Amino acid sequence: MNTDIPMSIKMGAKSFKAIKDLDEGKRIDESPIHELCDFIDYRLDCADFRMVTVLRVLYSYRGLLTPETLARQERTVLSFKYWMDEPGDDSMCYWSENHQILFFTCAYLAGRLFPDRRFTNSGLTGAELEKRFLPRIEAWLLHRFEHGFIEWHSNTYYEEDIPPLCLLIDFAEKALAAKATIVLDLFVADMAMHAHKGLFSVTSGRCYEEQKRNPLSQDTLEIVEFLFGPRYVKEFDYTRISSSLFLCRNYQVPEILKEIAGDGSTAIVKTSMGHELGEVKALAREKGEETAGYIQWAMEAFTNPEVIRRTLRMFRAYNMKANAFLKDFSMLDIPGLGFLLPLVSRILNPVQDGVAIQRANTYAYRTRDFILSTAQSHHPGAFGDQQHIWQATINERISVFTTHPGAPFYDDNARNFSPSYWVGNGVMPHAFQNENVVLAIYDTRGRKGFMERARVGFTHAHFPVPAFDEAFVEGRFAFGRSGPVKVALVGGNPLEPNPEDPSELIQRGRVTWWACELSAGDGSLAEFAERIRALPLSFDGKTLRYRNIALRYGKGATVDGVRADTDYRRLESPYGDFRRGDEKLEFNHKGRKLTLDFHNMIRIEEN
Repeated sequence: MNTDIPMSIKMGAKSFKAIKDLDEGKRIDESPIHELCDFIDYRLDCADFRMVTVLRVLYSYRGLLTPETLARQERTVLSFKYWMDEPGDDSMCYWSENHQILFFTCAYLAGRLFPDRRFTNSGLTGAELEKRFLPRIEAWLLHRFEHGFIEWHSNTYYEEDIPPLCLLIDFAEKALAAKATIVLDLFVADMAMHAHKGLFSVTSGRCYEEQKRNPLSQDTLEIVEFLFGPRYVKEFDYTRISSSLFLCRNYQVPEILKEIAGDGSTAIVKTSMGHELGEVKALAREKGEETAGYIQWAMEAFTNPEVIRRTLRMFRAYNMKANAFLKDFSMLDIPGLGFLLPLVSRILNPVQDGVAIQRANTYAYRTRDFILSTAQSHHPGAFGDQQHIWQATINERISVFTTHPGAPFYDDNARNFSPSYWVGNGVMPHAFQNENVVLAIYDTRGRKGFMERARVGFTHAHFPVPAFDEAFVEGRFAFGRSGPVKVALVGGNPLEPNPEDPSELIQRGRVTWWACELSAGDGSLAEFAERIRALPLSFDGKTLRYRNIALRYGKGATVDGVRADTDYRRLESPYGDFRRGDEKLEFNHKGRKLTLDFHNMIRIEEN
């Protein structure tokens, strides 16, 4: 692989501004298209993002381009490596949930575009490529229909999932386009049910610092505005991969989903998405070994005892020794070691186990004035990576959440960005929410993991004091008001404001706990603070009690003395109620109904 790559190519955009002009029938400066092809030809990570744009251009705007640019795009499309099992070494990430549908879609549509041409890397004809990747796309779509999204509520990666679906809707054969439309409706529904003031800022399977601390920086911001109406964005950015949604000709947002997004009534939305690691073996029996492997790697589960043997089988089958993301698995690829790998994993306790994105049961309390959301009892004490366990979002300036700062596992640039000081968690908390209150207990005393860096002895909160209309911190209490919304954040130990970051509060201790309560009721912030201080509150080292909630670390929670069930159906909400695996999904709101039937390709909206 050529490592001497110009920075202008490495940092190039995923699309280009003038694609909008092409869509309006105008001729353009075609150099940005050549730059996209350069990126793809180098097989840099995220080349698949750029291929989405190149394919849309080829399908839609051929008549506006010069023969030189058309030939360049064709060479790029015909020579690309579309999957791990094709020849050639590279360091592209193929396996996460978003990358899978991107690669599958690009391969299928490239083959469909050039059915009689020979693709030089794989040696397949376009028709053969289309045939190979069609069942992979259908399996990916079906799994999301049945079990939701592994990268749950991600305001980063939903931006990557949506464009390939838009390409399928516009350019795939009719049946596949219909299925892609149904799954895109599910992404839109998820954003609609968790939207607050035009923001999609809730608990998430994968979320980064800037998107958590600054809601206006979320990658899905323009998508939400395009789908549900403008609020913050003056002009859509066509250099983003999301431009494929803006240019999609054949998708119409169901009116019911627009109305749900704008619903100002108080609602509780519970979802269950993804799989536990223990389910992968059953998935292999049900869906076949290849699909189970893809689901496992979409979870980014590699070193965990339940799946490590399959990881090594796939690592060998796809010859991934040169891939920068997976090269370290070579140390485990020892003849005769296979049957011992689960035991080795348990003994070593590798910190990489935390990368696995397991099933999430999420709870969101959505009101006109704020949204509070939590991944309920999500693997407390386990290592974390990019999982964002709970967050309160009041407006575009104010989000509140806590984490246990982690450290990246690796030193190289390709893999050193998470977990980090604000991304994910070093050790995940036991968190539980009931309506407007969330409790979180962090116990960071567990056994150190293989390759784990120094584990910090504190947790911290993002509490943007300067962004509130008024706010103050006293002892273990922090209070803030923005308009009618008041927030209380309580710690088990004194809260230390960071003099270099006015939005950070630090709580020291190997075992810490936090309680957060939001209210939009009448009265001043001082009166609210007085009421919170007067509440009975206790922690005995295992059980945290606050108001009518008791959370016992590693066990569960009770509300009014009754054990809370946090094993949810696929969706429990005023907008729809259905189980994981249901063949027909229905959304309802104010007399409207949207029916989605994947197998029969039925999508009906009724008044």
